[in-house]
Amino acid sequence: MHPSSPDLSLLSRRTMIQMGSLGLAGAATSLQAGPDAGRRPETSCIMFFLDGGPSHHETFDPKPQAPQTVRGQFGVIDTAVSGFRICDRLPLLAAEARRFSVVRSLHHGNNSHAPSEHQMLTGRMGTRDGTRRAVIETPSFGSIVSRLRGTRRPGMPAYVGIPWSFHHEYIGSPFGAAAYLGSRHEPFESGHLPASTTDKFTVPVLELQDGLSPPRLQQRQSLLSVLDRFRHQGPVAPAIGQIRDFTRQGMDLLLQQHVRDAFDLSRETSATRQRYGPHEWGQGALLARRLVEAGVTFTLIQCGLRQDWDTHSANFTNLDKFLPRLDRAVATLLSDLADRGMLESTMVMVIGEFGRTPKINKNAGRDHWGDCFSALVAGGGLKMGQVVGESDAIGAHPVDRPVHPQDLFATMYHVLGIDPHTIFTDHQNRPIPVLNHGAPIEELV
Repeated sequence: MHPSSPDLSLLSRRTMIQMGSLGLAGAATSLQAGPDAGRRPETSCIMFFLDGGPSHHETFDPKPQAPQTVRGQFGVIDTAVSGFRICDRLPLLAAEARRFSVVRSLHHGNNSHAPSEHQMLTGRMGTRDGTRRAVIETPSFGSIVSRLRGTRRPGMPAYVGIPWSFHHEYIGSPFGAAAYLGSRHEPFESGHLPASTTDKFTVPVLELQDGLSPPRLQQRQSLLSVLDRFRHQGPVAPAIGQIRDFTRQGMDLLLQQHVRDAFDLSRETSATRQRYGPHEWGQGALLARRLVEAGVTFTLIQCGLRQDWDTHSANFTNLDKFLPRLDRAVATLLSDLADRGMLESTMVMVIGEFGRTPKINKNAGRDHWGDCFSALVAGGGLKMGQVVGESDAIGAHPVDRPVHPQDLFATMYHVLGIDPHTIFTDHQNRPIPVLNHGAPIEELV
């Protein structure tokens, strides 16, 4: 979407919810892509995005030898990899350390949420500060994957957002969207998951309204197909065309039983649901595993819908709530994928938009820090059990093997079999490559 264009993706979602006359309980917002011809690898990606910017000191790059004003209130814990220690609030991940690697030297130098979120969800730094007024300028990773890879199973969405496609709790910063790739590559959104291991979970857009059977829906779809022929007899406003795309997507998805089954957490045992944890992040991770099994190529799990990891105050109190949930969700997912023989073909990433300041502020918090931060990378056939890069004694700057986020994302595209030099054309007919620069991280590939 061009920065000066109206936010048609959000408009269409709101509009589609009102289209009860079509028999939809909501709005489907993803269509199976028509990827470029050629051999497609059977790989997929699950990305945990920690909205707000998690502290690298309290996750994957603790500094136990630093002064108290830097090292903070938490301790460190040994992992299953000799010499590799992480925050002591992540014991389950510590036990799984042979199944992931950590990059400790990421940097992009921007301390503002919106541009940095844009960087870490699209591969390009955004140009607008201010979360509420920022717009997506280039396509999200999931939309690019939808366009260039498509779904791994006919009928399934290529790209799913759990619970949303980023920042649906308030207006602004829709960085999970498709921009100029068009409505066909918007994410399918699960909506909120239960913070329970027993509550039923359904996706409203996959539920038929009372009195509407699949045969009747097929009749309506046939009627719409006839009416839609008029679309090609004259110009159609982009928003109307987008709504028509969403309508066809919604009807296609409603007629697919295997799609509904993939989103049905009740098909899991109570023990499995409990293993992932009685919270939305854990249940979201379980849903992501089910979606990979069903053929989804890219899944974005947004952990924190109001920049929850933005811990300017009460950093340690907040992280004492967040870290155990994250630890359980990610560690269980890695173990589960490995046990099912899926980890080699599924890349898992845990990232945020930046790190936090080395020095703790007067409010027992840490502020924004884009000069150095960390990411967890697992699976996808990459080399695991490593630490890539090193930060200085207080976690302020990389001192060994600086890694730009575009290198991280070049690694992701490498796993997914996508050429980062692929050129798209934006709304002004400008050629835009998937990534401007970056190369796969040598230590991992």
